[in-house]
Amino acid sequence: MKINDENYRRLEEKAKELGAKSIRLFPAENIVVEDRTILKCIFGCNGYGSRVCPPFVPTVDEFRKMLADYDWALLVEWKSENVFTKEVSENFVKFSTSPPEDETVKQQFYDNLKTIMKDRKETIQPGVLELEKLAWTLGYNTALATFPGMCTWCATKDYSGVNCAGASGPCHHPTLRRPCLMGLGVRMDKTLEKIGSQLQKFPMDDSAPVPYTLILLD
Repeated sequence: MKINDENYRRLEEKAKELGAKSIRLFPAENIVVEDRTILKCIFGCNGYGSRVCPPFVPTVDEFRKMLADYDWALLVEWKSENVFTKEVSENFVKFSTSPPEDETVKQQFYDNLKTIMKDRKETIQPGVLELEKLAWTLGYNTALATFPGMCTWCATKDYSGVNCAGASGPCHHPTLRRPCLMGLGVRMDKTLEKIGSQLQKFPMDDSAPVPYTLILLD
């Protein structure tokens, strides 16, 4: 279904109201999906096993077939004020299991981690679901939102961790979960390149990350 100007305007207005920096519509065929992408989920990501990540989402091959049924994708760029130092950015995964000895660096890391979870739970996840809902009301009946990473609906009150059900039992919020982009095999860097943009370079150096989500539309 073609996305007319009026529907696009409504989606854009809603997105900015919800905390998005910008949106961009592009053909879904430009989404780059690779089998190897989930290697970074399985090896090196502490979100593996979250109920929006492998092995609880469609396989890359299954998703590739499903994606072929969609005509459009809405790229949503969310605002972020979560500034990372170069040291924390370079060692983020390492610090999650081996916190730095320097107390200042340790506090910077925990502040960044908590802000990531807070932004996802309070802004990005509810926001992208609201956009999915709006798209549905506009006639895009199989609109599907995605999350930028592991789910944080079950984050603790102080955002020090996430009590995801994982493999121990059913999801605590089954109607609110949506698949993680990387867990489906999406290469965001190559996807952005195909539509004339660039993924933020790492490591970050006193800069804020750019959280992206995609909403698939037919």
